[in-house]
Amino acid sequence: MLTILIADDQREEREGIEFLINELGFVLHIETAENGRKALEYLEQNPVDILFTDVRMPLMDGLQLTTEALNLNPKLKVILFSGFAEFEYAKTAISLGVSEYLLKPINVEAFQNTMQKVIAQLTDQEQENIASQIKLEYVKKHVLFNLVNGLGIPSSMKEISFELPDHYHGMFLLEFDKNFFENAGPEFEEFILSLLKDPVDYVNLNGCQSLLLFPHLPADSPCSFRDLGTFLHDSILDNYKVHCYLAINDEFTVLDDLSAALIRLDQLMEYRFFSPDYFVFEVKKDFYFSNDMLPGLSDCDLLNHIRNNLKERDIFSLRANTDLLYQKYANQAQFSQLYVKYMFSSLYQEIMTSSAPVSEIELSYGIEKIYKSEELKEIKEIIIAGIALLDQEYGSSEFLNRDIAAVKQYIEDHYGEDLSLDLLAAKIHLSPHYLSSIFKKNTGCGLNKYIKNVRMNIAKDMLQQTHLKVSDICYTVGFQNVSYFCQNFRDFFGQTPEKFRQYNQK
Repeated sequence: MLTILIADDQREEREGIEFLINELGFVLHIETAENGRKALEYLEQNPVDILFTDVRMPLMDGLQLTTEALNLNPKLKVILFSGFAEFEYAKTAISLGVSEYLLKPINVEAFQNTMQKVIAQLTDQEQENIASQIKLEYVKKHVLFNLVNGLGIPSSMKEISFELPDHYHGMFLLEFDKNFFENAGPEFEEFILSLLKDPVDYVNLNGCQSLLLFPHLPADSPCSFRDLGTFLHDSILDNYKVHCYLAINDEFTVLDDLSAALIRLDQLMEYRFFSPDYFVFEVKKDFYFSNDMLPGLSDCDLLNHIRNNLKERDIFSLRANTDLLYQKYANQAQFSQLYVKYMFSSLYQEIMTSSAPVSEIELSYGIEKIYKSEELKEIKEIIIAGIALLDQEYGSSEFLNRDIAAVKQYIEDHYGEDLSLDLLAAKIHLSPHYLSSIFKKNTGCGLNKYIKNVRMNIAKDMLQQTHLKVSDICYTVGFQNVSYFCQNFRDFFGQTPEKFRQYNQK
């Protein structure tokens, strides 16, 4: 509701103006002041949209009040009224930026027309402000999307002020199964931000992932980011009946490092595959296996898992299962040292001979180091070094390049279809987790991000080169929700599909 302040030293005049406002049906919050000084005091402490003031008043006249009031708020609408029609008053009023000038006694029709005009101007101004703020928010999201994807701030937007902080105190990566965000729609952003007390920047990355960026520490100190992550998980589960996985970085991150921080969070999210009862993962914590997993897994089970990892060239799972084996024997004095060293030397042998042949001398040297180790952590370091050599070899493998090329080709040929990790992995006969891991490692982005990039660029070409409706393009490139498609396109290119077509169609 708009607020009007009526300033006049005559009570009858103040009450008369207030009566007219109510009688003519103007919905305004009305305040009054008996002189210019009291009116200025009110303006200094409270927001006001319209100042309706007499010219001649004690202590501070209407012209002085107008000058001070417009210095406080240049967008304030000022209506002067006076019993004097002197030319000099009107001339001064115009020079000050007064919106309207009325004569006493007030003519009802003139008063009504003036009020309607001023209120219409304020309404238009408010709508322009809202539209400008929405546009600025679109630009900000586009810039953040570029930053977290390592693309930097577009040159055309470097001079725009959209109130980005110099750094963020924390980052949350939210991940769901399947295309949660396309089904949830834009309302999810409103829901998640409503749960947070402080301003937070939100970026949707793809159909499964979104990012929360915290310019400030959590409001409820000493509430930790982990506590906040658990709260968000529980709230999402209550409202949407699905589990959300959160990877948390609570380290100080400057804008140029957002992309690297996101990669770390994405890598951290891989622990989902091994920790079904964990939903919140932190960068500072590096072990997420459930305690009840350890006694339930025999050495034979773990070694069979490791053999499968070697067969599938799944380095991440290999490291994770080796960690499980290590944790099982850490600080457990009841196990024979000889047995533990025998088991780990057998593991080392399988790792070192799983790919390229290794000389007997090298193999014997590594096994001898294991048997001479005085602590279990020394054995772990030898195993880790062996896995690192294997990882290096797999990374340069022609098979790896062939697998990734096959996945990319399938995505480009079938971008309009439902493309899931399980489906893509089955097409090239790999485990979903291994495919996800090697794709990220070798392309610098996850599968969901790559699929989105392909779809967005094809949508851009279709907007430029065809006359298809936006909704038809949405469905053609594999989206099922038009509003979600438009939101993604705007974040990706900085313009809505309609605006992009308007300025770029060939």
